[in-house]
Amino acid sequence: MFRIKICGITTAQDAALAVSLGADAVGINFYKGSRRHVPVSEAAPIVASVGGKAIPVAVFVNELPETIEEVCRVLHIEVVQLSGHEPPAVAQRLKFQRIKAVHVRDGSELLLHRNYPCDAFLLDTSVPGEFGGTGKPFDWGKIEGVRPGKPWILAGGLTPENVAAAIRTARPDAVDVASGVEKVPGKKDPQALKSFINNAREAFAYVKKY
Repeated sequence: MFRIKICGITTAQDAALAVSLGADAVGINFYKGSRRHVPVSEAAPIVASVGGKAIPVAVFVNELPETIEEVCRVLHIEVVQLSGHEPPAVAQRLKFQRIKAVHVRDGSELLLHRNYPCDAFLLDTSVPGEFGGTGKPFDWGKIEGVRPGKPWILAGGLTPENVAAAIRTARPDAVDVASGVEKVPGKKDPQALKSFINNAREAFAYVKKY
């Protein structure tokens, strides 16, 4: 399980930068409705730039399982993130490590997904019509005491300024950020990346210690 995932990576340069600064995973978004969409034909250099030093994660929204399998086969990606309304049957067909995004409104959503066939959950903010990358946090108190029985990743409105408090409060296994470290959608800010990764690592070390 990774600890720090930088999502919405659109260039090999940003992927290499994130990894050099200490990111454990980078997310490549294949959802055409996203402002951070990467065409499959342009994704290979991003995967190559990771160079085995971090985990590339393929992000999909309501995609056909056969399409997911083909994209991951071509790009040699072994971890997928399902960020839409994918039914359990879709996840069961996939022979990859699976992260299921759960969009939180009142905290009950995680309980509804408790038996979903995945390896980890990603908890993101529920915004009508959106599937992530909104830059909006949810009330971390709504998931206090709720444990899904498998690793889980905190997302939604995280920034260099609030990620440490988020980790200390919610105690996730990992964190995920996209808009919180960007200049514009799809273009990462080097200083924000560095601060986010450093602050997250320090907070994880604190939580582990105490």
